[in-house]
Amino acid sequence: MKIIFEEIANKHPLNYYCQKLPSLLKTNENIKNSKKIFSFLYNFSGKIIFFITKQECLMTVLKILNLKNIYPKNIKNIYDVNDKSNFFYIIGNLHKNFIDVKKNFLFISTKEIIKTTNSINIKPIKNKFLYQLKINDLIIHVQHGIGRYQGLTTIKTASYESEYLVILYAEENKLYVPISYLHLIFPYSENSSKNVILHKLGGDKWDKEKNKISQNLYDHAAILLNIYANRLSKKGFSFKKNEKQYNLFCQDCFFQITLDQKNAINSVLNDMNKSIPMDRLICGDVGFGKTEVAMRAAFICISNKKQVIVLVPTTLLAEQHFNNFSKRFSNWSINIDILSRFRSIKEKKKILKNISIGKINILIGTHKILFENIEWYNPGLLIIDEEHRFGVIHKEIIKKIYSHIDILTLTATPIPRTLNMAMHGIKDLSIISNPPKERKKIKTFIEEYSPVLIKKAISQEISRGGQVYYIYNQIQGIDNVVIKLLNVVPHAKIKIVHGKMNYIELKQIMNEFHHNYFNVLVCTTVIESGIDIPKANTIIIENADHFGLSQLHQLRGRIGRANNQGYAFLFVKNFKKITLDAQKRLEAIAITNNFGGGFNLSNRDLEIRGIGELLGKEQSGHIDCIGIDLYMKLLHKTIKIYKNGEKKILLENLIKKSYIELYIPVLLPKNYIFDVNQRLFFYEKIENAKSEKEIETISLELLNQFGKLPTSAKNLILIAKIKLLTKKIGISHIKSNKNIGIIKFNKKNSINMKYLLSLFKNEPNLWKMIDSTKLKFFHSFESDSIRVNWIINLLKNLKTLNN
Repeated sequence: MKIIFEEIANKHPLNYYCQKLPSLLKTNENIKNSKKIFSFLYNFSGKIIFFITKQECLMTVLKILNLKNIYPKNIKNIYDVNDKSNFFYIIGNLHKNFIDVKKNFLFISTKEIIKTTNSINIKPIKNKFLYQLKINDLIIHVQHGIGRYQGLTTIKTASYESEYLVILYAEENKLYVPISYLHLIFPYSENSSKNVILHKLGGDKWDKEKNKISQNLYDHAAILLNIYANRLSKKGFSFKKNEKQYNLFCQDCFFQITLDQKNAINSVLNDMNKSIPMDRLICGDVGFGKTEVAMRAAFICISNKKQVIVLVPTTLLAEQHFNNFSKRFSNWSINIDILSRFRSIKEKKKILKNISIGKINILIGTHKILFENIEWYNPGLLIIDEEHRFGVIHKEIIKKIYSHIDILTLTATPIPRTLNMAMHGIKDLSIISNPPKERKKIKTFIEEYSPVLIKKAISQEISRGGQVYYIYNQIQGIDNVVIKLLNVVPHAKIKIVHGKMNYIELKQIMNEFHHNYFNVLVCTTVIESGIDIPKANTIIIENADHFGLSQLHQLRGRIGRANNQGYAFLFVKNFKKITLDAQKRLEAIAITNNFGGGFNLSNRDLEIRGIGELLGKEQSGHIDCIGIDLYMKLLHKTIKIYKNGEKKILLENLIKKSYIELYIPVLLPKNYIFDVNQRLFFYEKIENAKSEKEIETISLELLNQFGKLPTSAKNLILIAKIKLLTKKIGISHIKSNKNIGIIKFNKKNSINMKYLLSLFKNEPNLWKMIDSTKLKFFHSFESDSIRVNWIINLLKNLKTLNN
């Protein structure tokens, strides 16, 4: 980058030809900024060069630009700018936007583009992909085990060239994997990467491990499907919606609902309309509107003369829900009550009686609800908020008593088992990732403990009229924390709350904090769930390395609930002394600062803790190394195979694809796409394409971004289309040269027999069945292109009409 700027400066002094441009953004995330930027870019008459700071940001930036019909060409330096396009990009740093008025070149930092990402709804990458690999990263080849990634290399033969991914195994042996076999390769889980031993090519260790993994997948699939079958066997209630009343209730909503909320509401109402009991998980970050979804479900339930149970983990949250539900239902004749350990015996008796005769429509309470001997009049819906805070005993009671009614679970960070069930359709899943309008991302800082930084953070928040949470999760010593804080911030007004306090005192202090009577609350994690203080926009967490990932996410969600910028400061005593897992948790919470990150954090948390969270340590120790991403993919396919009645499942069969060998060059050449990771990105994208339309879209993307496709790239696209057709028909193998070819069918296939017989009848000399599964053809082709397209047409005709 330094060289590029020196070249510009030598030819065109900045004070004469080059003019600095102000930032195109005046504030952070705002949809108006997105429109403003792209309007500016569309109307610029010259060439625009985007500078992308990091390779990791490349695909995100290109997705954003592509959505706006901007397809920049990759160039190495500014002298590669040509008339074939108006948009170009370079990997490198650009601190300030500027324009070369003589050449009419506009230089833009993609920081401007990244800031608009949320506005145009680009979702973050959830899993690690092959294109994110670095040299010597650990990877898994399903047939050969764990090795180290060594990059891509091109190998030429007498007639054509191909590109291979190189893996280093034990004893310095290398495996060259054709890019058409990338579906067999997965990034290795970070969970067990410490002191990993590479597998030996041709050894039996990996084969033994594979057999254990296969058996575990089969057992796990059986458990999940049994849960699902039990759910389907139960008779539920089909809720009906009174459109007029429901619309009036919706009009009472204090906020404009987001698109994700709308989709979640529609899914919930559809579930409730079915005669099978609903079991849906609503996953959304704190303050993203999960409660409104639950309230609308509650309204439908009550409209059908049934009762609603709202189960929450803490008394504080029960109180807040009681207030929120009471306010939301204030225009309707609906009785709402609360049951917790702080109700008197007399009050409890009255509540239980009113429940049994149907006088209470909505009962909100803690786990006390589960242990009281409640005789419900007509229960219809159970809403579980923050389900990760409930233990195994609680869930067993729910399963035993409430499995026949509709269950709606709300969470920002689902626990591993719930996440697993949701990801495989055992529980239905809705994700709310759209933030409320004007909501700002929380800025997160991870630092070693520093009184100076603490003073600065608290003083800054107080100076803007805000409030601070200070988390110290030990009741013993919490008074000393207040003394320390008063020494560094003597002007702060500080109070304490913790879970062992008298509830009336705790409630009073929280009420005072809500009304801004004091500005710093030193507390334990008692405030973790659901406490809404609009002016609290800074949180300081001491000993952050002692907290779980979901806990950190929940605590961070306590702030930034209004329109002000939120700040989270996570302090550790000594970075050198924290555990590896704690380090990963802190890295994850810092990186996952995007809206709707709770679901991604749950995946990451599961990756860090290990698959034992799903199956138990004893059962799953031997599969911990492959990682949750790969395990989930394999489990999903195992479930499908299990449903078909197959008992023995080989790991390779779970990700099996057809073998295509046409003896033609199939690759993205270096002179077409120079960057290795970009080539991997498109190889993987093409390999994972699910339809011909999707493949055509990728082809157009390549054309717009890199120019006319060379023959080898066109072949790559055509081979991808052939693979899709072979999957639909049931073909395992196609091999062909210029004069002869063989097509091998699976035992289970969908061949159009009528068409196949017509081939033998009309051209008997050109077709031959070698055995019941192999079709041989004899045909001379003038070119490789004609041959490949002929095979595609043949496969389309061999495909049955209903496939």
